[in-house]
Amino acid sequence: MQKQLYKPLWDYIPITDYRRPATPVHETVRYGCQTWLSRFQPRLFGRDRFFSMPPYLLNRAAPPPDAEQIITALTSALHGWELSKEPEQMVRVLVGPPGSGVEQATLALAKQNGWQIMGAPSVRQILAGGDAWLDKVTRPSLLPLVIPRLGKCFLRHQEGLELLSRLLDWLQTTRRRCLIACDSWAWAYLKKTLQIDVMVPTPLVLAPFDGSKVQFWLPFLANRIHNGRFIFRQMEDGKLIFPLAEAYNKAVAHYRAPGQIERYGDWVSVHHFFRQLAAHGRGSPGVIWQLWRQSLEVTVEGKIADLMPEASLDDDKRYTVWVQPWSRLQLPTMPGHLGTNESLVLHTILLHGGASATLIADLTPLSHNEVRRILQLFWRANLLEKEEELWQVPLLAYPAVRSFLANEGYLVDEF
Repeated sequence: MQKQLYKPLWDYIPITDYRRPATPVHETVRYGCQTWLSRFQPRLFGRDRFFSMPPYLLNRAAPPPDAEQIITALTSALHGWELSKEPEQMVRVLVGPPGSGVEQATLALAKQNGWQIMGAPSVRQILAGGDAWLDKVTRPSLLPLVIPRLGKCFLRHQEGLELLSRLLDWLQTTRRRCLIACDSWAWAYLKKTLQIDVMVPTPLVLAPFDGSKVQFWLPFLANRIHNGRFIFRQMEDGKLIFPLAEAYNKAVAHYRAPGQIERYGDWVSVHHFFRQLAAHGRGSPGVIWQLWRQSLEVTVEGKIADLMPEASLDDDKRYTVWVQPWSRLQLPTMPGHLGTNESLVLHTILLHGGASATLIADLTPLSHNEVRRILQLFWRANLLEKEEELWQVPLLAYPAVRSFLANEGYLVDEF
């Protein structure tokens, strides 16, 4: 097939061009009618035959996204920046919603190229104005400066924006090349408080994953490690959910060579399920990946003994993975009767890219006991997770939490 038929799967675009995948309203109605009619037809398989995939098997059928793809796309987007002498090209900004991997890609790219990386200041440094941190930032150097987590350089506090305000003043006059990554929630807050969007060039963002991208991408994941060993079938009728995957894989195989960006065709008919994944995941590959993993199950009769953690896959065998219909997907939901305290805790966590219980109490009028109660409430509902001392919204729960905060009238990101 001709190269022009396929577009890069991973691509960076100006934030002004970002369009979140829309919920397929008309298809939802049509699909709903089909689902309703299917209730009157005998089921191909009993529900009790299926169970959730164990982690070791899930990591083979749906392994983590290839970080190198995001880094390669970012390298392409920044082509010429390191050598440019134009004043308006000195500073480049990247913004990404949860699950986009933008901050991680920025850090990895900086390490690969030996650029100077500035970690985030401590809470104490931020509240004190950050003189020592800013001295390191503004020190002359021929190396590009990289700030991979701008969202960790401020606090929603009466004294929490001074450091960032001084940094923006310096960025407007510096002749040093600077690469800055910022999560989408911090960007929304800094737009409102410091008008950061008029003080730096238009940011780049990872282009959203729509249904077409998702339908090409998910088979790539399974084939990256175990090429062709897994077969994905729809649970309701047993049909292949990627019926043409092998044909497309052969057509775009040479675009998946090391150092090249995976490609997809937007002219292919897209299954309803993948449109739903893209829309509910808000176009974020990380969120979509978690939703996809949540939808996968295996049967009691499957070759589970052959797929134990220490087992290797037989080259001559294929293993069937069953995909739940969208209507049956078990996703985190918001508890009822939530008040201002609960929503304030969630908003604080997202605004700061994760926060400890102590920091949440310091940034809100809530007591430590109240913060602890709320954190446990959301943890039990799978709406929060804790890594060391940092509380975060897991990607699987992110769509529900974001919708809740938007409905409550809180400032949310634009993705």
